[in-house]
Amino acid sequence: MWCGVGINSVILFGAVVIVLFGSTLEDGVTIPNYIHFPRGNPYVGMFVAIAIPLDLRGPADVFFSMNFESSYPLPQNQTQFNYPPIIGSTTRQMIYGYLESKINSYGYPGKECLQRAVCEATEYTTKNYGVLGDIVHILLAPSTSKKESNITDYLEAEEFARKQGHCKKFRENCKLSILNLISKVTSKIKV
Repeated sequence: MWCGVGINSVILFGAVVIVLFGSTLEDGVTIPNYIHFPRGNPYVGMFVAIAIPLDLRGPADVFFSMNFESSYPLPQNQTQFNYPPIIGSTTRQMIYGYLESKINSYGYPGKECLQRAVCEATEYTTKNYGVLGDIVHILLAPSTSKKESNITDYLEAEEFARKQGHCKKFRENCKLSILNLISKVTSKIKV
């Protein structure tokens, strides 16, 4: 692993580790820690690129690539940390509200379709579907989280499926089955 790495790279890596993790050396010399809180206008950036080679049978190699880039401002000192955090806890009501508006944007009744999805997720088990099944269960089973007063319609849909064993009532209000959409996508992904 270290065969192709030059001694200069190892020394530079060691210097960075010293600055990052231990800013005081054994003989008491303190190295200023500019990596944690850099001066000026500090930003950290991430760049991810996915490249797929295209077989065009030409003199040059052609790639289809998608680039994702983001940059975030860093604090310049410890007094810039905010409490409470900017991102608070996410409630099920917020998630359901987002899903409702997304379904509405496709021309379907958001609340009714989400109630149908909650009912169908309770009606059909998601136990043997791995991680995706667990995510669907956690997302569409409102009884798995702390009680919230504004999601009673979804709790009723879940309870209806437990007691009645079907979701005919909710299928009448929404023609879109979100679980069927997920099933179609996952069946096409499987090899």
